[in-house]
Amino acid sequence: MASAALRPAAPVPAPVRLDYEAIGAQMTVVPTGVAGDGQMEIPEDASIAAWYRFGPAPADGEGNTVIAAHAGSEHTPEGPLYALRTARTGDTVRVGDESGRWHAYRVTQVERLGKDGLDFTPYFTRSGPERLVLVTCGGQWLPERQSYADNIIVVAESVD
Repeated sequence: MASAALRPAAPVPAPVRLDYEAIGAQMTVVPTGVAGDGQMEIPEDASIAAWYRFGPAPADGEGNTVIAAHAGSEHTPEGPLYALRTARTGDTVRVGDESGRWHAYRVTQVERLGKDGLDFTPYFTRSGPERLVLVTCGGQWLPERQSYADNIIVVAESVD
């Protein structure tokens, strides 16, 4: 007779590469969590993207995989996701995971939303359709804040 003891689910492979050919973005992706200010941790170097490790990974098969990067940084003045402002619906985005599998997505939504009062909750959904959410800064540069006024958010549906 088989044991009825529950075993923890095997972890799914983490995303490690982002390839968004239409905007010329190829990036390493690293797992991150939550920064001290309650926001998602983002690597200081804009050439490296962050995957929110407390949410779904592409291999989970449901929910939103969130990947974000700075538009620019001291290390990389114009990062690969700076070009996210040119994203178009219908574009294909691929995410490679640590098992070597590539997951394909088609862009369905491109938004430029003001940072002030922006609620990210809908983008961090853990259930529902399998989607990829890409986030970076955009819009007008605000020197007094040393930040952009907006976030560029791209949502893509799985085509796997």
